[in-house]
Amino acid sequence: MNTSTSVPAVLKQRGSLPELLRHQARDRGDDIAVISAEGRLTFAELHSAAVRMGSYLAGAGVSPDTCVGLFVEPSAELVTGVWGILTAGAAYLPLSPDYPDSRLRYMAADAGVGVVVTQSHLRGRLHGLVPAGTLVVTVDEATATGSAHPLPEPREDNLAYVIHTSGSTGSPKGVMIEQRSVVAQLRWLERSGYLGPAVSILQKTPISFDAAQWEVLACAAGARVVMSPPGSFRDPQAIIDAIHTYSVTALQGVPTLLRALVDSGELDTCSTLTRIFSGGEALTRALAQELFRTLPGVSLVNLYGPTEATINATSLHVSPDTLDDEDLHILPIGRPADGVTCHILDGDLRPTGTGRSGELFIGGVQLARGYAGRPEVTRERFITSPFDPAERLYRTGDLARWRADGTIQYEGRTDNQVKLRGYRVELEEVASRVEEHTWVRRAAAVVTDNPRTGSQVLVAAVELNEHTAVVMDQGRSDAGHHQSKSSKLQVKAQLADPGLREPSELAGRPVVPLAGSEATAEQRRAAFARKSYRFYEGGRATVEGLSALLTPPPPPAAAAREPGELTAGEIGSLLRWLGPHRSPDRLLPKYAYASPGALYATQLYLEIDGVAGLSGVYYHHPVDHTLVRVGDHPSPGRTSELKIHFLGRRRAIEPVYKNNIVEVLEFEAGHMLGVLEEALPGLGLMVRPHGFLPDAASRLDVSAEDHYLGTFAVVPHDGLPRPEEVELFVQAHGDRVDGLPGGLYRHQDDMLVRLGDEVVERRHVIAINQGVYDRASFGISAVARTGDDWRRYMVLGTLLHRLQRVPGVGLMSAGYSSRTGHPLPAAQRLDDLLDRAAVPAAPASYFFVGGPISAEQAAHTGMNEDAVHTKGPAEMIRDDAAQFLPDYMVPARVVVVDRLPVTANGKTDLKATALLPEVAANGNTAPRVEPTTPTERWLAGEWGRLLGYEEVSTQDEFFASGGNSLHSVALVNRINRRFGTRLPLQAVFEAPTLAELAARVEDRAPAPASRLLRLNTDGAAAQVFVWPGLGGYPMNLRTLALGFDGERSVAGIQAYGINTGETPHATIRQMAEADIAEIRRVRPTGPYTLWGYSFGARVAFEAAWQLEQAGEKVENLLLICPGNPHVRTEEGRRWGREASFANPVYVTILHSVFAGTTHGPAVDACLRETTDEESFVAFVHRRMPALSEGTIRRITQVVAATYEFEYTFRELRERRVEAPVTIFKAAGDDYSFLEDSSGYSAEPPRVIPLTGDHYEVLKEQGVAELIAGIRALDVFA
Repeated sequence: MNTSTSVPAVLKQRGSLPELLRHQARDRGDDIAVISAEGRLTFAELHSAAVRMGSYLAGAGVSPDTCVGLFVEPSAELVTGVWGILTAGAAYLPLSPDYPDSRLRYMAADAGVGVVVTQSHLRGRLHGLVPAGTLVVTVDEATATGSAHPLPEPREDNLAYVIHTSGSTGSPKGVMIEQRSVVAQLRWLERSGYLGPAVSILQKTPISFDAAQWEVLACAAGARVVMSPPGSFRDPQAIIDAIHTYSVTALQGVPTLLRALVDSGELDTCSTLTRIFSGGEALTRALAQELFRTLPGVSLVNLYGPTEATINATSLHVSPDTLDDEDLHILPIGRPADGVTCHILDGDLRPTGTGRSGELFIGGVQLARGYAGRPEVTRERFITSPFDPAERLYRTGDLARWRADGTIQYEGRTDNQVKLRGYRVELEEVASRVEEHTWVRRAAAVVTDNPRTGSQVLVAAVELNEHTAVVMDQGRSDAGHHQSKSSKLQVKAQLADPGLREPSELAGRPVVPLAGSEATAEQRRAAFARKSYRFYEGGRATVEGLSALLTPPPPPAAAAREPGELTAGEIGSLLRWLGPHRSPDRLLPKYAYASPGALYATQLYLEIDGVAGLSGVYYHHPVDHTLVRVGDHPSPGRTSELKIHFLGRRRAIEPVYKNNIVEVLEFEAGHMLGVLEEALPGLGLMVRPHGFLPDAASRLDVSAEDHYLGTFAVVPHDGLPRPEEVELFVQAHGDRVDGLPGGLYRHQDDMLVRLGDEVVERRHVIAINQGVYDRASFGISAVARTGDDWRRYMVLGTLLHRLQRVPGVGLMSAGYSSRTGHPLPAAQRLDDLLDRAAVPAAPASYFFVGGPISAEQAAHTGMNEDAVHTKGPAEMIRDDAAQFLPDYMVPARVVVVDRLPVTANGKTDLKATALLPEVAANGNTAPRVEPTTPTERWLAGEWGRLLGYEEVSTQDEFFASGGNSLHSVALVNRINRRFGTRLPLQAVFEAPTLAELAARVEDRAPAPASRLLRLNTDGAAAQVFVWPGLGGYPMNLRTLALGFDGERSVAGIQAYGINTGETPHATIRQMAEADIAEIRRVRPTGPYTLWGYSFGARVAFEAAWQLEQAGEKVENLLLICPGNPHVRTEEGRRWGREASFANPVYVTILHSVFAGTTHGPAVDACLRETTDEESFVAFVHRRMPALSEGTIRRITQVVAATYEFEYTFRELRERRVEAPVTIFKAAGDDYSFLEDSSGYSAEPPRVIPLTGDHYEVLKEQGVAELIAGIRALDVFA
């Protein structure tokens, strides 16, 4: 079968692209050709700019068939750049700024570009992307008036553009498209009515895809091109906004995008949209039906075409009648375009006939010239037609069949090149890129089906190279956790507190509560400063700093004393050093010592007699901060003594570690000894080895499977230097240590003695730590030289803790030896290096890397340093692939397999690979159950935003859906802000599905006290919500509220942070989110009336905007005194908005929160007498004793947290409220946050001046004027 339009008839309509634009400029010069956020271009202006650029490029040596790079973001400049290059007679090579640098570099080199057109802000990025000597010119430079170089008229066989597609050899191929092919395509689109003067088409496809070309070139057919913002091709809301703003009539997109637009619920508001084009992947009958239901009367066209056939080779006009066939699940791709021939052939290149499947071949005027620089591939894909020796056919690799009505039905691919989400993906290229990672021995890319969504998923399966990708427990079949963190096994183990004794084990035993359960500031500071540092932001390392690190001074010691002199308070304070510290920014608690896997599997027991009235054997419960008596002292009453037994709990460590279990438990005991070594001298005591006494385990009443590690005694401090039990070897990484050349050194007599150039290398480090190695300035190998075998790993752990306590330096352990025959490569490498240097072998060794850290890093209480370890090798390989591959080619998952299956001839068996359990398993296999309750719907939105996917089911499990511990912290914090709850951070683990978590929020979470305070006596439901000024205490609004008794009830919104246990929110956005949650508890839906006084005006404005964004109506927004009150101090100007007690303006405003004035003797006294929070609280309490010091302090802290809050220009520009806005401006107030801006409200605000000042308007002498002003607005009508 063939096209009904003859090829010769089409070929008679010759011409070039510049000629088409020239005709449009001549006939419709004043009509709009391009619309963008920067402005508009008429056809005449576009043509004129194209001629200027073309002349400039021609003068620079550009000529027909020259390929010119185009590196421009979506904008009017993009269209100008395309037409300028074409007008010069050249072809353009689209280089999308969204692409990774390495891919852009390859494309530019492959096409041999000598000239690149770009924008000023992108010029710098090009330096590393194009060869030296390449001419780089901006659109502005090339269109400047000046050059009058003659322009060539391109021939029809000259190149128009080169598009790179996914390559079967593993590299992209440049497809060369000629002028006649594009002209034929545009003329067909115009004749079909798809383009023309009445059409405004949205240009949103990235320029490097061939589908973008007819969007950009639509001007040649008389259409208006509307440029959407960068990235809008993946943002349904941005597309809808552009359609509304610019009255777009035509839109093309892949079905995945069209589905997202339908699901947005706003596509039906796009009344100007008259035609939708679908292409790039199969269009289903179901989606077509939904498009017609959403936009009745819209014209729907299904397009098909490979890049090699110039954009669109076939089309099907879809009508509702087309969809009557219930057996038609996938719509046909239609009939050939004018001048295009389609043939469906069998393996012998014979026509298959109607209804029979075969490979689709395309011929005709739209065929590409071939692949740039790939003659063999061109000959393979572009064959001589078996029907006409003068015609070429392109072998598409697509399976298809002719239908009885003369249309073509697409049926899939013949090779391993697939289309995913509308994009053409060569699986071999994906596998080739993944294999380039140093950790990967072999890789295969396959496509699997997601049974939940029905969509296809790209998965890469990899074999790890055991020499470059070292993992813990290497070679074991049960070591999957170390290959991928997707199971969250370790985090789940950590949250379960596996190292603690079970409550059932301790039931009925005597418990001694310990003093000092609240950590001191020093204990908390030290705990958070002691981290496994994975980033080094403290500047350059120096040999002096390194020398100081290697010889840390001992802690200061008090006068020696006996253990029996310890008080109960001192014991409690000492043991608190070993307890947890929590932070709202962390999922896991923080301890002052390191624990392998953060499992805290090593337990501490005290054998004590005659000390603080205690006698017996006690288990230290670090979380409860108690001592639990588990046994009797073996010989009570003889003498005062205090011994420490360490025990490793096997079941706590086993889920994560399979090898070297005892070794890592001993390391942890050593870390704990490091803490005691630091804390005991201040009490006049020290800890020393007592012995390895296995019988002692019988006194601890523990399981036989647990590991007794050793016993230590607490004794009087002897004041002697620490014994030298560890030898240190230092390696400088390249030139990263000032004053110390790269190489390995022995630390001897406080000197660094060079041993050689070779060091422990990156590949010797556990795979997930190799990035840390790259950032580190140095490495340290610690070698145990103690004679006690049982203490070798402990002294290494103590040494690491000792060094971790040195300020300004961060360390992370990265390898160790083994007593049981499983050393990590870092230890093996050290053994080799010591042997070559004739240094005694290492009985036990511990390797760590490090570098200088900043004060901010040390003080940080979050999980920044832990973020990198939420991923295993599989996830990190995927991240690396994303650095080169476009996002549509990045595997959704990378899975590690022991061996990839192979065929009989040794090639990777892709079919067998796809069936491997690891590959076939989709992380999110839960059934799709729609969220129904308001809580579930809100939670699904936040869940999806965090994890980056849509169609969240109530049955989805958070971690199976891609969540990690950092995601869970963010989600719980958002929940607590939104609903005012106090869910613990581990809630996501306890209630992992969305349905369970929503139920926890609704039913099981304790309901907090309401922060809505009724300000008048009307008993009706709150109808006006009003925010107070700085400090957030609304009672000074009561006089205003009482003026509306009997009309509307008024509720004041108390700031979060005033109630005990609350911490003020960090931004206005967060404040408003939490306050809206309070409001919705009493008024779930609008319309809403919102007022805000002083600082509260900003929160009210933000709340109004957020409510409108959520689809609610705000009836009135009243902003009362939104400007700052006048403050009579000149000195304060230099402080700006700094919340400091050294800032007199801040102190004046803070005092006014309580006193209601910014001047007078009390203000002067406050400025004289207060220097910090304590003195200020005391000052206010003396003058206002009715206010407790706690309340004053919390209000002060709310002011301190919110005083500096300001909208940035950008934030305000992005916010526009539809509600009518009224501003009541107090006499003497400064300009408010709104008065220097515009566009923040649909209608200009009403501004009503008041005669009272900032504070008088709420007092008896001024509130009447304000009440009358509000009544005059008739806002309660």
